[in-house]
Formats: sequence, C-alpha cells, structure tokens
Amino acid sequence: DYLYGTALIGDGHETAGTAVINRILSRGDSAEAYLLRGTLEMSAHDRDSARGDLEKAAALNPRLSGTHARLGELLLAQGDSEHARAAFAQELALDPDEFTSNLNMGVLAKQDQEYAQARRYLERALRTRPNDPGVRYQMANVDLATGNLEPARQTLEALIAESPDFAEAHATLATVYYRLNRSADGDRERAVSQKLMDRRDALQTGAKTR
Repeated sequence: DYLYGTALIGDGHETAGTAVINRILSRGDSAEAYLLRGTLEMSAHDRDSARGDLEKAAALNPRLSGTHARLGELLLAQGDSEHARAAFAQELALDPDEFTSNLNMGVLAKQDQEYAQARRYLERALRTRPNDPGVRYQMANVDLATGNLEPARQTLEALIAESPDFAEAHATLATVYYRLNRSADGDRERAVSQKLMDRRDALQTGAKTR
C-alpha cells in the first residue's frame, strides 16, 4: 500500500493516494502513511498539518527514507533553518547521497559563506542528478561568490540556453558580466531577468485574482 500510494501521489492522483493513506491508517498508526499525507499537505501548502504528520512519521520510524528530507524542506519553507539543517543532517546520516538534503545543505552552507562545504554538498547532489538545473545554478553562485567567474559564466549561459525563461539565471549572469567588465551584456541580461520576473508576477497575481 505504501509503494502504491507513493506511486499514485507521484503521478498526481491525489484522491486515490488519499484513499490508500486512509486504508493504511485504518489499521493503526503508520510512519509511511504520515509521510505520504505530509507530502500531500506540503503540496497543498497546508504547512501546519504537514509538519504534524511529518514529525509523527519521524517519531514512529526515524529510519524511514525521505522523512527527514521532507521535514527539512518544510522547516526551511517556514524559515526555521536551524531545525531544517538538523533534519537534513539526519537524512544524510541514513543516506549520504540523498539528493534533496545535499542540495539544501549546500544552499545553507553557501548562505553561511562556507563555500568549500557548500561545494562538497552540491557536488554530491550532482553525482546523484548530474544535469539538475537547480544544483548547477547553485554551483554557479558558489563560483561567483568565490571569484571563479569563467566557470560561473559558462554554467549560467548553458542553463539559459536550455531554459530561456530561467529569470534567476539571467540575473546572476548579469552580475557575472558586470564583474567581467562586460557592461552591455550585463545590462541585457538584467533587462531580460526583470521582464521575466514581471511576467511571472503578473501571472501569479492573475491566478490569485481568479
């Protein structure tokens, strides 16, 4: 049931997935069911309920794969980076190659200006998903922060070639160009980034209005 529920939720069949969760819980408390339900609640932006269910899952089975990673993501979204960091560390103690935890630990280390540590986490995430654009973008940010401008430029230009609407990549590339004394290129990328962000904001505002 847990594997079936995971597959259903992963394919977007939330109603069927909920039915499986309820079937599991009808037999008693289940870390797997709470993890699945917490994942659904995160998708629905019901963070308080998700936190309760994910904490139940972690308490019932601290070794259940993915539980601490999901809880860490939620805590990070709630602005609790200290406890998020602890949750990701617990996940990595179980599985050193877990993607989400390595990515987020890399981002947190970068924010703390622990760049060598950030690079280690991000490189481990890349070994799991070699072409992941989010990890590559974060690596470019580490390169930018440490003065490795050419690797940052190459990564960001490749990301934009693959995903022209990647607004953040355009903005970061603008900064790289300015530091390389390529002001015209920087102005161009900054304008593209602003246009994409304005369009994104307009779409989000329209969705809220509807």
